[in-house]
Amino acid sequence: MAPKDPKDGRKSKVRTIREVGESADATNHREVVTLSNAVGHIETLAHYDAYAKLDNPESLRLFLISWWSRHYQRPLKDPVLLSYTIEELLYEFFNSKERSEAMKQQLEEQDDRIEEEQHQGALDWAEQEELKELEQLNAQSNREPYKPTAEDTEWINKQLQEAKERYGDDYGKDIDEDFE
Repeated sequence: MAPKDPKDGRKSKVRTIREVGESADATNHREVVTLSNAVGHIETLAHYDAYAKLDNPESLRLFLISWWSRHYQRPLKDPVLLSYTIEELLYEFFNSKERSEAMKQQLEEQDDRIEEEQHQGALDWAEQEELKELEQLNAQSNREPYKPTAEDTEWINKQLQEAKERYGDDYGKDIDEDFE
């Protein structure tokens, strides 16, 4: 016997495979149960249920049962699932959704905190390096400026003389000898 529709008490259009088989009569061209026929009916029903709008209690119940089954990886006919009311399933659905969102937010905050700590560590390191460089520059500025030795001056003059002989007497005239 076909299950009754809970809305109005009439027989549902969906029949079980056994009912279709019992009513099949090949001689008067009634519906004959084949595996592909049964699969087609089941696929159509599953498709309809999957895309049903959640605007009535039955669609909502089917959605929540399907969600619970997937979420907990339990069969649709699990006794625990069948003991739930729609309100309890709704609470579990929204509770799971909120927990997931809260976990995601906590992970994002943790990632932000880690990133901020790394950024602050890089800034602290850069500040320390700049302080070291500043100390080195201050130490160098306290020294007397470099004064070439007599050997250095003699070598430079010798190089200039050789270059003047090779490139002409005006070589080196444009060089500024004030090194400060």
